Amino acid sequence: MTLFLDVTRISTRVIGSTPTGIDRVEYAYATEIFSRHRDLNPVPIITTPLFSGALRREVFEDVLDRVAKAWKLERTPRQDQVYLDLKAYLEQPIDCRRLQSFRVRGPTLKQRFRGQAIFPFRSLVRAPMRLARRIQRAAGQPNFYLNSSHTQLEQGNRFAWTKENDIGSLFFIHDIIPIDFPEFVSPKSRARHEGRLKTVSELGRTIIVNSDYTARSVAGYLESRGMRLPETKVIPLGVTEWFLGGRELLPPSPGIPYFVLVSTIEPRKNMLFLFAVWRKLAQELGPRTPRLVIVGHRGWENENVIDVLDRSSGLAPFLVEATDLSDAGLASLLSGAAALVSPSSVEGFGLPIAEALSLGVPAIVSSIPAHREVGGEQAFYIDPIDGMAWLKILTAFVNTNSAERSRALDMARNFKPFTLKEHVGIAADFARALTEQTIRSHCLH
Repeated sequence: MTLFLDVTRISTRVIGSTPTGIDRVEYAYATEIFSRHRDLNPVPIITTPLFSGALRREVFEDVLDRVAKAWKLERTPRQDQVYLDLKAYLEQPIDCRRLQSFRVRGPTLKQRFRGQAIFPFRSLVRAPMRLARRIQRAAGQPNFYLNSSHTQLEQGNRFAWTKENDIGSLFFIHDIIPIDFPEFVSPKSRARHEGRLKTVSELGRTIIVNSDYTARSVAGYLESRGMRLPETKVIPLGVTEWFLGGRELLPPSPGIPYFVLVSTIEPRKNMLFLFAVWRKLAQELGPRTPRLVIVGHRGWENENVIDVLDRSSGLAPFLVEATDLSDAGLASLLSGAAALVSPSSVEGFGLPIAEALSLGVPAIVSSIPAHREVGGEQAFYIDPIDGMAWLKILTAFVNTNSAERSRALDMARNFKPFTLKEHVGIAADFARALTEQTIRSHCLH
């Protein structure tokens, strides 16, 4: 068999910094399949508005090396200056005179982009011909195409080559939030996501999803439209090695406890609600109010949240915004936190919950289906609009030796981590099983 693996998304991340959840998934598929599952005979594919093409192995490996450097994957906590600056700030006393929240981040996009080119021009020019040769060489075998990132899926014609060459397509759908909750996304997102599901329905051999919740959502949408529902495989996402213990972390030692929210800043993350809770905490606790550290990039439709971060003098002493943390930095930050908080209105999964619990850190999260799948019986669940319940549990956790937090620590210790390596391994075994199934089917006919 040959596995044509789409790596378009991460190929554009050589100038990135902090990866999104979907970035991490595509990177894990690329690194794991090309290192541990070479029997799948993987071919790196890029999909562009003008063509689809195959990359030379050495060109693709160079891209992976540059992505790893951009994401600081090999750095320890002591080598991550953004984290060290954040740690130093958290260890300072709270300054109630601050008029703006503290913000720490790495180099700007312009600074990261300087001198960078994603691919050598010659490699791009020859990519379509290289793909044609690989397809011809693989003809007569069970072959598959895997897209793990949604990239370009709304343009179904760009994947017609798979059907024309009898290549089975496996598509990873991370969520259908733009369809089910269009109020939380940009105006064009719903139509774009509907286009993606149309492509999946028409061309998909199998859909891979991260949760039963996402599987039900996808099935509900396709069936309600009378569209074909491909076979669906649920494989939970997992954490990277820094969140498994066994590596030397460098947690802050603050005089005042802090909570961590790991998220892109966007409407469905329910941050304005959490700010209202924090404002009430500040009224009741004054200078003993814990800090809230938000780890993530500023996203879209977020003007009100940004206004609070940039201009709220009442909350400024207690809000911290951090971007461009390495995995080592984030794991260190979480390991010193009173708890992870995640009040999201809707999610397709909830990887930060798994990361926190894997480290033995309590997780206080909204009681939505995806969160319950990830956290099981090891997380605290609260209605995402029950302000008094959030206020009560956060107040209890400010005392890090409280009975409530001690119970949460016991719960977190019982969490069984699942890794991205394991996730990709299951997907690879599934591809092998599909190959055997296809061979048997051909023999019967």
